[in-house]
Amino acid sequence: MPFDQAIESLLDVNLGCRKGERLAIVTDDAPFNTATDEVPTRQALAELIAEKAQEREVDTLISIYPGGQESGAEPPRHVFEQVYPAGFMAYLEETGLTEKLLDKSITAAEIGKLEKYLGSASDSIDVMLVLSASSVSHTNFRRLLTRTKTARVATMPGVELEMFAGVMTADWKMVEHRSEVAAEALTKATEAEVHSADGRVLRFSLEGRDATADTGIINQPGQFGNLPGGEGFIAPIEGTAEGELSVGPPEEPGKWHFRFTKGELVEVLGDPPFMKRLDDVFAAHPIARNLAELGVGTNEKAKPCDSVLESEKILGTVHLAVGDNAGFGGEVSVPFHQDFIVYQPTLVLRSEVGEESLVSDGRFMAD
Repeated sequence: MPFDQAIESLLDVNLGCRKGERLAIVTDDAPFNTATDEVPTRQALAELIAEKAQEREVDTLISIYPGGQESGAEPPRHVFEQVYPAGFMAYLEETGLTEKLLDKSITAAEIGKLEKYLGSASDSIDVMLVLSASSVSHTNFRRLLTRTKTARVATMPGVELEMFAGVMTADWKMVEHRSEVAAEALTKATEAEVHSADGRVLRFSLEGRDATADTGIINQPGQFGNLPGGEGFIAPIEGTAEGELSVGPPEEPGKWHFRFTKGELVEVLGDPPFMKRLDDVFAAHPIARNLAELGVGTNEKAKPCDSVLESEKILGTVHLAVGDNAGFGGEVSVPFHQDFIVYQPTLVLRSEVGEESLVSDGRFMAD
């Protein structure tokens, strides 16, 4: 699929942009891993998408912020000012909630006040697309827009240009079907047991939690998803994860492994390159050790690559995350969320009526 056609498909199929809607494109200045002369930066990509949107008579704004933030951290306040309704930041200042919102120490009751304000605003955007190196998926910035049905939001953390020639050309009807099947199975389950290829096993409770289908189709108010889409995911019950699991690269899946006790990541073995970053985050935010997410990849065009955003969508993989899960049914709010891929896994789900293997030795069994 030509690049321009892939951009048009993003707007028309994935986001369902319509004439007269308002689209905010948020991006950072972090460089691509592989740029081109035609699209050298994420800002240039944002401008190209904006041009295609304006051809469809979609009113478009672009907001840019410095790269280098941790995934799960709130964007700078000027992004709120540009994207949110006029007067929102003034209301934050009046209520003394600005810093609490930005550092994620805000309470549920205080979030409720902000949701009430946004629900009455008449000048909100309809669609937000985030093209960034790090993820704002698990932030108040995103949650407030979708929980109030102010806007539908798609995030593309770690977006690279080659995605538009590969994973973004998936059969979206099939991705949608698989993702919904996976989410339904996760929701029905009371316990998950993940086996990595080297025999390590991690068990945890899912009882009472609802899963989400990330289908890649984000065309209704309040919807949220990653692009490229393709997963069913759920927040495990905090404090229940016990065991070990390997999270090595695809060519050596047993190279590194995690040990969880009482729901927290307590040891990382194998000296992975991301260890110092984890140590720094855990020193600053001990609660970030929380097992935050279990996800199942459902996109047949996703391939192993440097982008976690794409790799976690690979059909037949499982991924775990540590850190924040407050935005999808969990109880932990922290400015950090990081996913790790489990290649060639087996995922056994148990419920009141028995057990099933949703993934077996790297094969999605409900395909």
